[in-house]
Amino acid sequence: MVQTFTQGRRDRSVPPHLVNGVSKYGYALVSSDYRLAPQTGVREILQDVKDCIAFIRNELAAKLGGDALDPTRLVVSGSSAGGYLTLLTGLYVEPKPSALLCIYPITDPLGQFFSSPQPDEIVDPALVAEFLNVDGEVVGNNAPGPRDKMYNHMLENANYAQLLQVSGDEFRISKNIDRCGLPPTYIVHGDADIDVGVDQVDEVVGVMVGLGLEVVYKRPRGVAHSFDLTEDITMDDMYEFMQKYL
Repeated sequence: MVQTFTQGRRDRSVPPHLVNGVSKYGYALVSSDYRLAPQTGVREILQDVKDCIAFIRNELAAKLGGDALDPTRLVVSGSSAGGYLTLLTGLYVEPKPSALLCIYPITDPLGQFFSSPQPDEIVDPALVAEFLNVDGEVVGNNAPGPRDKMYNHMLENANYAQLLQVSGDEFRISKNIDRCGLPPTYIVHGDADIDVGVDQVDEVVGVMVGLGLEVVYKRPRGVAHSFDLTEDITMDDMYEFMQKYL
C-alpha cells in the first residue's frame, strides 16, 4: 500500500525491494488499490483494506490451490499513506496481522505537520480544482497527470484532515494504541523527510515503548521521503524482522 490517499496506483509505486523479496524471502506479495480522497474518506479507504485482507484470509488460498499460501501468516506493509493504513490495520483488523512493516508512515492527519502549511512546491489551484470536488468521480487510481499534484497542494494548504474526512481521535494512531494494541512493528523514517514529518512516527514509537509493545525503529540521518524506491535499497533488516513472525 503506497499510494498517497489523494493520488497514485499500485503498479507505479511498489518499491523494488518488496518485489525482489518475493524470490529472496519466499513470501507472496499482494498489492491493492483503494478509493482515493477526497471523494472517499479514510473510513471507507480502511474498509477497502479490510476487504482485501478478508479476501486474502478467506478466498485467495483456495483460488491458488494446494499449499501455495498460508493465510494465517500475514504481514502488512506500506509506505507513507500505505504506512498509515498499515498501522490502522494493526489497530482495527482482527485477528491482528502477525507483524507490521511501516516505511515513513503518516500517523496523524490532525498532527502539527499536516495542520501547518508545508510549501515545498507551490501548485496552481486550477491544476487540481476538479479533483478537490468531493462529489466528483470516485476512483481507485489515476494515470500520470495533474492529480499527481494533489499531495503538494495539500501540504501547501494544510488541509489533509479535511480531505480525508478525519475529525476526532479515531484515526490518530498514537491516541488508540493503549486501547487497541499493535502487533510487532518495524518502522523506518528518515529525519530529513519533508513530505511526512518524522515527528509523526516519534510520537507513535514513544507510546509503543511506553506500553511495552514490540517495536523496532530506524531513524536514518539525512534520509528523505521515498528513499527506498531504487534498486540498491534492500531493507534487509526489515525483512529479518519480518521473518521472525512468519
